[in-house]
Amino acid sequence: MGFRRSVHRDLTRVGLTLAPQRRAGRGLGVAALFVAAAFAAGVGASELLREPVKAPVAALASGPSAEVVQLRERLEQASLALRVADARSAELEHQIDALNQKLSQSQDELTFFRKARESRKH
Repeated sequence: MGFRRSVHRDLTRVGLTLAPQRRAGRGLGVAALFVAAAFAAGVGASELLREPVKAPVAALASGPSAEVVQLRERLEQASLALRVADARSAELEHQIDALNQKLSQSQDELTFFRKARESRKH
């Protein structure tokens, strides 16, 4: 029994040292930062080396050409035709709805008259 007690005391008196943490996470972060910096430097260098795009010079000082005027007129005509077609479509849908409602009413009246006629026969 005395042996156990002394072993226990010896173990509690000994200081334990944990293994130091590995620095792989820090090294990986530094490597990722280095790669990002290199990528940013490459993008910046490519932007500096790119030639500026010159804006095309349009000959609009003399006014629109005849072709542009004709195309605008055709566009206006097509737009007007589209609006007229939309209006016709809306009006036809309205008329169809009204006719469907009248048809439903007529069918209801016909059903009523048929039932009234059958009840007279019996």
